[in-house]
Amino acid sequence: MAIAPGTQQINRYYDIYRDKEITFTKETLHYLRIDPRQIYIKLGGGQWPCIINSTSFQFVKIIIGVGSGALGQIKKDRNMPVQVRYCFIQEDNTPLSFFVTGHVTEFSSFEGTNELLLLTISFTQQPPDDLILRLGQFIDTNENFVNRREERIIINKEIIRRIGMEKEESIVAIQNVPRRCILRDISFGGAKIMCLGIPKFLIGKECSLKLSFVEPQVTFDIPGEIKLADTMEGRKDIVVVCIAFNPSQIPMQYKVLINEFITSNRKTLLELNKIAQRQQQQAQQAAAEAETPAAPVASSPASNGPLKTMGADYEVRQAIINRNK
Repeated sequence: MAIAPGTQQINRYYDIYRDKEITFTKETLHYLRIDPRQIYIKLGGGQWPCIINSTSFQFVKIIIGVGSGALGQIKKDRNMPVQVRYCFIQEDNTPLSFFVTGHVTEFSSFEGTNELLLLTISFTQQPPDDLILRLGQFIDTNENFVNRREERIIINKEIIRRIGMEKEESIVAIQNVPRRCILRDISFGGAKIMCLGIPKFLIGKECSLKLSFVEPQVTFDIPGEIKLADTMEGRKDIVVVCIAFNPSQIPMQYKVLINEFITSNRKTLLELNKIAQRQQQQAQQAAAEAETPAAPVASSPASNGPLKTMGADYEVRQAIINRNK
């Protein structure tokens, strides 16, 4: 029987992350688009509002008040079935809600208070696919952010098309002063760019890199710090800059886009990077050769060929200069 779209991914998430617990912080709620006003528990014929503190694919921990009628029902029968209502807001702003059934296996005071209780509800069956897919993608992204943080995606036209970026040209604000730049590579935790400047005046400076995508249409301004800077071989006016993003300020949506690209291109990414690296090296070598003293020969018709094949770095240099005028 053919596997329905997404089923294989859902099964993978459930098998790998079934015990992984997610704490619902403000950032988590925002990214997952959870509507906290629409979350409640049902038991004993009634329903009461609650707050989800954390969840996994096997249990959920909720917060209720000690005066909640739900607590009275639970005390009557600890084995009473409990349904927890999850509610997500979809991209078209319509709600997506469903219930997950379980029973209370533990409860205690929340953070030592006498007014709130933390209840652990263990699920009696596998939760709905919608919950597994949403939470699984979130967990998978954060896991890869830690484990594959330095894995580079070398930028070229093919990568730009596949990853859904707008273009390789961008803007970097160094100490709040914007400069045109060219992207060389990106990763979960940073980026390498080319721009005009002097290396010793750039290292250690705070910056913010603009990254624009068309699928989905979104632009990020990611804060970071310039860790390394050096002149490009053969181009004394161009600096290759390595930026480390501030980990606490990397947007979750950016992490998801990088994670989706890396996981969906797992088998081909290495080869794509090798091709892109060769292209950059060849272009850089051609650009460096164009700067040799033999360059004046370019005035003759026979020199038109080499000029046309000077490579991407020559175009980069011209693009940076023209855009900084």
